[in-house]
Amino acid sequence: MFKSLQALLHPSLRPIVAGIASFALMNLVLTLGITFSPLNSKFNFNYGNFLPTKLAMLKAHQPQKLDVLFMGTSQTNNGFITSEFERASGKPLNSFNLGLPNNRYDIMLAYLQYHQQRFGKPRLLLVELSPSIQEKDAYLYYLPALYYRTLIEQAPNLTGTYLKNPLLAQNVKQELLFSSLSSLRQYRFTFSPVNLLGKASAKLNSLSNLHDAAANAEPISEAEGASQSQAGPAMPIEPIMTEKGWYPKEQSPHMTTPAGIRLSVAEAKRYYIVQQKTVHFDKLRMLLAYCKQQRIPVVLVSWPNHPAFLKAFAQSRLNVDYQQGLQALLSQTHTPVINLNHSIPASQSETNGGLFADPRHLTPEGAKLFSGMLAHQLAHLPEGRTLIQSYPD
Repeated sequence: MFKSLQALLHPSLRPIVAGIASFALMNLVLTLGITFSPLNSKFNFNYGNFLPTKLAMLKAHQPQKLDVLFMGTSQTNNGFITSEFERASGKPLNSFNLGLPNNRYDIMLAYLQYHQQRFGKPRLLLVELSPSIQEKDAYLYYLPALYYRTLIEQAPNLTGTYLKNPLLAQNVKQELLFSSLSSLRQYRFTFSPVNLLGKASAKLNSLSNLHDAAANAEPISEAEGASQSQAGPAMPIEPIMTEKGWYPKEQSPHMTTPAGIRLSVAEAKRYYIVQQKTVHFDKLRMLLAYCKQQRIPVVLVSWPNHPAFLKAFAQSRLNVDYQQGLQALLSQTHTPVINLNHSIPASQSETNGGLFADPRHLTPEGAKLFSGMLAHQLAHLPEGRTLIQSYPD
């Protein structure tokens, strides 16, 4: 060992050793500095990890007295307006939107375990039901790893519980391990030279484009003005609508024309259908089993998709497996389902954007409509009636 140390201190190797030591020290300082500073939350949010921000919102709204917790993906994040849901219920319910982009059922289970330890049980759990969440291989695994990292930071004593989940994807485990040792890895896309140079280039281009636009500005024509006025003002977003987890999503420009809708549906099909090999209900089945064991009432909710996307999925290879797997799950668990696709207005056609920001997500107007519908449909289920009747008139 002494000889090995002498060899490392040889004059010819000293620059290399010094470089490695400097890098290790920089990594350690950076990792500790980011982990225990506001930068951690900022970087997480930029990566799409809304969980730290939503936890802060939740803690400000009596989580120990939570009536309805809605867990899901970006469809829930953009679709569930708690204030509209509560208003439509006609009772002073306390609900929260815990929709997270690229969420998965094993993460929902981990969060529920954390929530129960920290705040107690919600009185009713709404869980998003979607074919795209029925997976095992954790595509875009870096984001699930960030969710687990956040949960571990909040409750380190539950780390073993999370890691022992037999359905936790191997690539998520690896990412969680390596990123815990280095923020340079955890936020490697942020710190990459390509990203930094790209941001600098974009900044210069935006300044250049701003100068060119000012120099070549033209007045809006009467036809363009008429087109803008026909679109109508956007629905006003009030603070009460966003304070408990809802994030609005404005309509994509592609959803304003039939040709644009076809392109958007084709892109959504590639992401949500083509790249998914098959459907697996194992993670959802485990989540429902845990809820049954803990006596937490559950209702599954399918958010509406644009009719053109629904048609594309119905014609896909995944559809038969999904429908058969879902029926088998429901017959085994007897879990109630609210399918809001059955409530899409007749005026919503395949060739207009209407209530949809893109083929899979609702506009604020759509979110308001379907959040109210959800409250009315939930009231007809035993789980909803029990919740509503607990509040006297």
